Amino acid sequence: MSATVSSTYRNVGKGLPRRDGEEKVRGLAAYADDIPVPDGWHGWVVRSPVSRGRLKKLNFDPAFDWSRVCVVTPEDIPGENVVDMVGRDMPFIAHDWIQFKGEPIALVAAPTRALAREAASHITPEIEEQPAILTLREVVDQFQRDPKSLHEMVAQTISKGSVEQGFAEADVVVEGEYWSGHQEQLYIEPQGMVAFPEPDGGIFIQGSLQCPYYVAPELIVTLNLPLEKIRVKQTAVGGGFGGKEDFPTLIAGYCALLAMKCGKPVKIIFDRNQDILYTTKRHPSWVRHRTGLKRDGTITAMKVDFLLDGGAYTTLSPVVLYRGILHSTLGYKCPHVYVDGHVYRTNTFPNGAFRGFGAPQAIWALESHMDRCAHKLSMAPEAFRLHNALRLGDTTATGQTIAEAMGTPTVLENTLAHSQFVEKQKRCSRGDPKADCWYGIGLSFFAHGAGFTGDGESRLKAKAALDLEILHDGEPGINIRISSTEMGQGTFTIMPQIAADGLAIPLDRVCCPHPDTKYVPDSGPTVASRTTMIVGSTVFDAARKLKTQLEAYASETFFGGAPTELNNGLFKNTYTSVSLPFERVAKQLIAEKGPQRVYHQFQLPASLKWDQKTFKGDSYPSYSWGCNVAEVEVNPLTLEIKVLRITSTWDIGRVINPVLAKGQVEGGLTQALGYAVMEKMGIKNGVFDANRMQTYVVPTSMDVPEMDIHFVEYPYTHTALGAKGVGEVSMDGLAPSVANAVEAATGVRLTEIPITPEKLWEKLRETASSAI
Repeated sequence: MSATVSSTYRNVGKGLPRRDGEEKVRGLAAYADDIPVPDGWHGWVVRSPVSRGRLKKLNFDPAFDWSRVCVVTPEDIPGENVVDMVGRDMPFIAHDWIQFKGEPIALVAAPTRALAREAASHITPEIEEQPAILTLREVVDQFQRDPKSLHEMVAQTISKGSVEQGFAEADVVVEGEYWSGHQEQLYIEPQGMVAFPEPDGGIFIQGSLQCPYYVAPELIVTLNLPLEKIRVKQTAVGGGFGGKEDFPTLIAGYCALLAMKCGKPVKIIFDRNQDILYTTKRHPSWVRHRTGLKRDGTITAMKVDFLLDGGAYTTLSPVVLYRGILHSTLGYKCPHVYVDGHVYRTNTFPNGAFRGFGAPQAIWALESHMDRCAHKLSMAPEAFRLHNALRLGDTTATGQTIAEAMGTPTVLENTLAHSQFVEKQKRCSRGDPKADCWYGIGLSFFAHGAGFTGDGESRLKAKAALDLEILHDGEPGINIRISSTEMGQGTFTIMPQIAADGLAIPLDRVCCPHPDTKYVPDSGPTVASRTTMIVGSTVFDAARKLKTQLEAYASETFFGGAPTELNNGLFKNTYTSVSLPFERVAKQLIAEKGPQRVYHQFQLPASLKWDQKTFKGDSYPSYSWGCNVAEVEVNPLTLEIKVLRITSTWDIGRVINPVLAKGQVEGGLTQALGYAVMEKMGIKNGVFDANRMQTYVVPTSMDVPEMDIHFVEYPYTHTALGAKGVGEVSMDGLAPSVANAVEAATGVRLTEIPITPEKLWEKLRETASSAI
């Protein structure tokens, strides 16, 4: 069941401290706003005051001295006025139609932030305002009446077997609808970027970002520059959670366009209000489940409608939709499945990447619905899940066979045991009017696809490089050159652990600098639970290559051609007791031949097959698995909901660093707690109503419950390390377990998150009225 870490690993599997921890605690880490910008100017974005309309012209106040500032309008863009993401439907600066309130209509730069802001206030647009769609509920209403009247961004279906046959075979059919709203990433450091014009006509961009090789290629067509003239370097990042995946291309583009026109470095740093109002959020969702069941609990059919609010432009919505629909039935065996997924436009700020990437919305609906199915059959929720859970040899909705041992159903069984779920269910209040406090316990069981969907990793061709060179301390060592970024999750710690073990050298001889496209190959984006699994594996294999080269050099140079092995930082041959330290051999090699670089490129197994058009085949290289049990108390008078305890078990493959893995789980569960019961964000006058930290409520240390976290190891067998993803799976499943616990406590089912006392009061009142 649980794999044992090989004795050949000295660092992998150990909870070593964060390498970037001390500089952050001491305030020495350099974030985007800490970058020295001599003679730098400040940028500001002029925004539309309406949600939808036709832009007729911009008026520039003649009383303002425009010679003191630099202004960029669409006519100043050297290339195409388009953000070169999926869909290519969003302009950098609106030039015809306005699609959301706050859409950029001009850019301004000035020697001070105050002057840039003042100049922006003297630019006023003339807009012919048009009717706008602002909420997902408007979309769903039109979808059910006249879907062709909506602006569809993307659609995709999944089909397996015949749902008509599955429903014909069913004894019972259970239906349910589930809603979720926007969620703000609320990273501690707001968005920020600086662009420096280069003497050769290029541009050097530094800032807070997740994906250097998203920003650089996506600016080629807009800046009309070749890739080699767009250099992107990550600064220290104060959290990302997906919010610094797609959006940094926009703010980098604003800075670059201004810098190229005025000939000076330009910095844009958002304040918190700007960051909430004018950055991407988690997609609101509406999911409708219809499930066929046998009396014994067997699922015969699953039909799912899955709708997302994309906001005004496509951005990454297709990819979010794909992951969402792939997770909408994941975890359970069913012979007949049909999933119908759509993303529709609303005239609000475009939605984008957020930790989980569509899976939290899907799993919120799925695991809420699985409890309802169990209840309909009078089955215990854990028994229903154990009866239907995917196991070795079963197939998913896309036809992928579970071909290697994974954490299903072990994570479920372990969590049930650790939480004493069955025993505690007997204590549930079910809305008992005599109880002083209502207690409930609920569970969720789920999986998360690790790596890019389908054959995405084959198309990406992730690369890693290791440079053998003289380090900052004057001694030889290794610099890991990857585009994977550190944003709090531990990349700068686990990658040296992996490389040091691959090379069999001391950990202190390995560094992992901030990625800079001038020096690093494209390892792919820091997204999709792929960094440790894919890039870590690639770094390990590169380390093995370099180890072989070093052993060959040591053999020829120092041991007369005798077989030589590098182990624990020492070169030894089989014929003598003589040994040489890594540093001596490496220093001589560098002196003779210069710094050495070794590359490795990741390859998926040839057996993996995927059809992107039909969504059939192997949808992910592997899966992480999780199970949450949440215990709650509800005050019958105030209806305040308190999550008391979370018990969870996780299969994330081989655990590279247990301390950091546990930290990722704790962080994901805390963020999911906010999604479940706190983080409410609506639309008012076309923009987000909770636009500052006083009104957007997130969990604090006072709200975080006791967490009992366990790991089981089912390594991914295609890589030597066997790691899978941990960053996103921990976000996926808490909301439904809390909803299931709230129902066990109160006797009523909530189908929209966040679950608030107000919604609970409405539901209890509705239930009481219907009982009269």
